[in-house]
Amino acid sequence: MDKFARNLDWNLLYTFMVIVQEEGIVTAAERLLVTQPAVSLALKRLEETVGIRLIDRGSGKLAMTPAGEALYPEACRLYAAISRLPVTFNKAPQSVSGKISISTLSQVISSDFDTTLSNFFKNHPKVELSISVKTVVEIVRELELGQITLGLCSGIIPDILTKRWLLKEEFGLFCGKPHSLFGKSNLTLDDLREEPFVGFIADILGGKHMSDVTALRAKASIGQFVRGRSCNVSELRRMIEIGLGIGFLPLHLAAPYVQSGSLWRLPPYDEVPNDDIYLIYNPAINFSPAERIFLAQLFETNL
Repeated sequence: MDKFARNLDWNLLYTFMVIVQEEGIVTAAERLLVTQPAVSLALKRLEETVGIRLIDRGSGKLAMTPAGEALYPEACRLYAAISRLPVTFNKAPQSVSGKISISTLSQVISSDFDTTLSNFFKNHPKVELSISVKTVVEIVRELELGQITLGLCSGIIPDILTKRWLLKEEFGLFCGKPHSLFGKSNLTLDDLREEPFVGFIADILGGKHMSDVTALRAKASIGQFVRGRSCNVSELRRMIEIGLGIGFLPLHLAAPYVQSGSLWRLPPYDEVPNDDIYLIYNPAINFSPAERIFLAQLFETNL
C-alpha cells in the first residue's frame, strides 16, 4: 500500500475525474486544454497503476466499471481536500473574515434563507459573499470538488454531500401573448403535444436529474421539439412571453406576469409538478472559519 501511494500520480487521478464528469475523452481533453491522445494515455497509465480497468470503452458512451465507480468519489474528496489546503493555513484569524461562495438555481426564493444571510453578515461584516446562478449538474460538481461553500438546487444529490430540505416549488405550463393558444380555455394536454417547447437546461428527457416536470413531459409527450433552453428563469420566461414556445415556470414567479397579461396558464391545472429545493454542502472539505459558522447556522449543527 505504501508503494502504491508513492507511485500514484495525482494528475492521472485528476484526469480520470474530469473524464467522468465530462462523460468522454474528447470533452475532457477540451476542458483540460490537452490533446485527446494525452487524455487516453493518462487513463491507461492510471489503470496500469491501480491494476484494474476503470472505464468501459466498449460501448458508444463511456461508462465506469465498478472499480471506477468506487474510485470517483474518492478522487473528488482528494481534489476537494487539496484545492482547499490554503484554508488550513489560517485557522485562527483575529476576526471572522473570508468568503462565502454560493451557487444556486435561478430565482430560488426563501425568506428563511434570506433571514439567515442577513443575520450572518450583520454579525460578520468582514466576510464577502459571492452568489452564482448555475445548473444542477454544475452545482453538484462544484460541491463535489469543494469549489463552493453551499449549493441551492434540486435533483439527485450524491451521498457524499449533506443536504437539508429548504422549500418546494410548484410549476405550471405557460404560453405568451403572441402564441396561438393564448387566451384559450378548456385545453387538454393532448392539445399541447405538437407545440414547440422551451425549458431548463437540466430538464432533459432521460437525463440524470429528471424532475417531476420532466416526468410529466414524458408521460404527456409534451415538448418533443425543444426550441430553447436556459438555466435562468428570467430568460426562460422571456422566451415564453415572446412566443417561442410553451414552457414550465414556478407558479409564484409566473403569477405577476399572468396578472399583467403577458403569460397564459395552460393545463395541467391539478396535480401540478413540483421540485424540492435543498441546501447542500460537502462535509469532507476544509472549511474556513467564516464558512464553518455560516453552515452551522444554516444546518443548526456543529461543524
